[in-house]
Amino acid sequence: MLKQIILLGIGFVFTSLISNASAQASFFFPTLSDYRSSGWTLSIGGAGLGGSNSPFNEDWLIANSTSGGIDTLYSGTWTPQGGLHFAGGIGRVFIAVNPILADRFSINIIGSRRTITETFEGVIDGQDSIVVGAGSALNIGVFADALKAMTLTQKVFLEVGIGGGYRVDFSSEFDFETSTPLAVVDGDNSPFSGSFEFILGGGVKIKRGKFIRVQFAADILQLAPINATAKLPWRVGNYRPYRAMISWDLFGLKPIKPEGSCAAPTHSEESSELFGKKMRGSGRAKNKRNKKD
Repeated sequence: MLKQIILLGIGFVFTSLISNASAQASFFFPTLSDYRSSGWTLSIGGAGLGGSNSPFNEDWLIANSTSGGIDTLYSGTWTPQGGLHFAGGIGRVFIAVNPILADRFSINIIGSRRTITETFEGVIDGQDSIVVGAGSALNIGVFADALKAMTLTQKVFLEVGIGGGYRVDFSSEFDFETSTPLAVVDGDNSPFSGSFEFILGGGVKIKRGKFIRVQFAADILQLAPINATAKLPWRVGNYRPYRAMISWDLFGLKPIKPEGSCAAPTHSEESSELFGKKMRGSGRAKNKRNKKD
């Protein structure tokens, strides 16, 4: 199911980019009149590892130098169990003044837990065996994304996006009942990973300068290490990190221009009336002087 969602998302992204290749009015242009072009974004939601509940088979074969044949160190089925965990983040979102392919850019720091339990059932060194392993870590990543909104109404929009992320696992804890054959896997596990991701979502303008967005993001290509499945090898299996988040975007008001400017914003007190008392008084005094003359 996740694979179909990802393929649909990729097609949606590229279709949107091609159909909106020329500069045009942005959904966020009205915000720029009185509000800053950048603001804070706060996010909460959940994150997990796609494929963490799908069993897979694995064989470890080595050449026997004595007999010249092939020995099977282990052969069997891994059954993983992974969870969806709370995720939270903070970042900045920037509105493009001259949008072409993207109308906003964002950079976020997002943290969540990762957990997995992998159960192996099969043959190890010629004997029927069951091995259970568990792992957990605190995962923190930095994500930079380019986003494009498609207007549905004056207050509702859909959005697509592409971006990249760099993640690090902290406080990793792994517990396996046996060191065979998992010792090599445990030693090769890296806390660092990078990826390209795609994003699907939508949002609502609460009022000018304030937006609520819902996003789903998943990896489409792992950079470290690169593998054919575009999934992250975390513990034994290959898994695809994903997250579902609700974001609150807050843009602050532009600073009020100094008194005397003819282009003061409409929300300033100085622009509430066209002529002040001084100007009205000076006009009446001038008219009286003209009559006396």
